[in-house]
Amino acid sequence: MSKDAPEAARAAFSLAATVVALGDPAAIFFTQHGIAWLAQNAELEPDLAELFGFCQDEGVRFIACSDSLAQSTLSAEQLCPGVEVAGAISFYQFARTVAVSLFI
Repeated sequence: MSKDAPEAARAAFSLAATVVALGDPAAIFFTQHGIAWLAQNAELEPDLAELFGFCQDEGVRFIACSDSLAQSTLSAEQLCPGVEVAGAISFYQFARTVAVSLFI
C-alpha cells in the first residue's frame, strides 16, 4: 500500500481480513506514504483501528518497505509491534507463493 488515504487503508485491511478469515495467508507491503499507517502513534478512525487490530490478531503480515522507511521521518522503533521491515524482494518471495496478489 503506497497511499496514506483512509479509503486505501480500508480496502487493504478489509481484503486482508477476508483472506485470513477464509484460512489463507495474507500480507500487506507498505511503501512510500503508506508506511504512515504502521506508526505507533498513527491516529486511525475507529473502524480502521478495529480492522488493523483484527488483521494483526489473525496473523496478517505487515511489511514496511525498508527503502521507504529510510526516506521517511519514521524509524523501525516507531512502528507498531510485529511490523516487519524488509525490501521488495522479500515481499515478492511471499507474493509468488500465494494464489492472489493485489496492488492497492
